[in-house]
Amino acid sequence: MSTPKFPKPSEFAADTRVQLVEETGHYIFTDPSDGGEYEYDEVKGAWFPMWNESLVEQQQSIYGTEQDDDVVEEQESTKRKNKGLARKKENTSVYVSGLPLDTTDEEMVAFFSQCGTIMPDIVTNKPRVKLYRDASGELKGDALVTYYKAPSVQLAVDILDDSRFRPTNSTNIQVQEAKFENKAEHSGEADKTKRLRVDSKLVQKRLNQLERKLDWVDDAGEVADRHKRTVILKHMFTLKELEEDITMLLDLPEDVRAECEKLGKVTSVKVYDLSEDGVIAVKFKDELSAKACVQMMNGRFFGGRQVEATIYDGQTRYKSSKESSKAETVASTSDAQPGRSTNSHGSNDGDEARMEQYAQWLDSGN
Repeated sequence: MSTPKFPKPSEFAADTRVQLVEETGHYIFTDPSDGGEYEYDEVKGAWFPMWNESLVEQQQSIYGTEQDDDVVEEQESTKRKNKGLARKKENTSVYVSGLPLDTTDEEMVAFFSQCGTIMPDIVTNKPRVKLYRDASGELKGDALVTYYKAPSVQLAVDILDDSRFRPTNSTNIQVQEAKFENKAEHSGEADKTKRLRVDSKLVQKRLNQLERKLDWVDDAGEVADRHKRTVILKHMFTLKELEEDITMLLDLPEDVRAECEKLGKVTSVKVYDLSEDGVIAVKFKDELSAKACVQMMNGRFFGGRQVEATIYDGQTRYKSSKESSKAETVASTSDAQPGRSTNSHGSNDGDEARMEQYAQWLDSGN
């Protein structure tokens, strides 16, 4: 089986053997002599065989059924090499249905970016979001969203499926992993496939831009990264509840951790026991888990109160007795004043009473 003469990127649009699969954005070359298919790697600038069982059988039929051990070993070696070259394509797209009939591209990008970076179109550089329309041009209520990374697909299915696209909607949307048919099996559809003339240099430029953007986000700094992995949960408790039941300081972190661990690795849970808003901070190991937590917790009810969940803004400071105690210690060693017990947040008498109550509870062994 001889290697076919492949067309150059500048010849793709005019070559009838080359098809652009719109759903994946990849070019497929079909060898008319044997029906073999090859996929163009835009990053490496080379064609790679798309290995399948029919090609294996075809190659075996060429050698016949009676072969010596050397020939068989050569075939197996070739097969392993070709399988190594044919990369397993990861699905990076989700199919969405149940959308409002006045949905905009901007809404789709904002909503689905919660789960990761949306792949930009190579030509227009716009996010790859396709809202399907009927023959008259009206929206049908379904769409295709293509992410840059495959893990975003499962995350979108896990946290966005059966959710409200808009707070005012009465029905939920459905999000599932996109399934693509092999267009080679439908010759009639293959003839209708739109072929676009795409400069390979433009492809490389777009990919480099995206990589630089993601690298900048990843290297923005350890502190900024920690903030993006931290979720702020408000209205998880009231100060009165803490005064009446000091054991909540132990139970709350355990309950919150158990719930949030369903979404990803939790590195710390902190209760800001002096916060009027009843704040608990949950720090995750990765940013995607934090986003999933916001999606799951925001708007839920806890103890009869509606929870507000957001990614930490990196600026707001919340009050806790631990920070207050540290601040008071620093103040007392520098310029303490007789007869006063204060910190940067004001009177600390309530804090001391609560901590004394907590200490007594621990000593009682209850």
